[in-house]
Amino acid sequence: MSNEARDFLNRWYAFVEKQDPALLDALVAEDAMISSPAFYTPKQSKPYVTAILNAVIQGFEDFIYTKEWVDGNEIILEFETRIGDKKLKGIDRITVNDRGEMAHIEVLIRPLNGLIALAEHVKNTLGKAAA
Repeated sequence: MSNEARDFLNRWYAFVEKQDPALLDALVAEDAMISSPAFYTPKQSKPYVTAILNAVIQGFEDFIYTKEWVDGNEIILEFETRIGDKKLKGIDRITVNDRGEMAHIEVLIRPLNGLIALAEHVKNTLGKAAA
């Protein structure tokens, strides 16, 4: 594991625990990308990535990381959580750049009804923020 990945993970876990948007902002590269099964192509921009991740973390209940794999600057974190009565299991695949920032995050979630509940939550949360 690279020093950048270890530093990133320590700060990422602090963000997940505290759900502090300022902590997330410091973790995400300006040109960061997010890939999700909720949209067809990856989206790229720090404001978009941070908005999505902040909305997602606000909707999760009983969130826990269950496994961690690291290879250099590539990180895979397995998690379990729920949105309302929908249980989810997923993986965050994160690439860290040489500055210890998130360059890319790919999120995989199952089952489908959990993904749909999460997508609806994010849509509603971002809609309220824009209003």
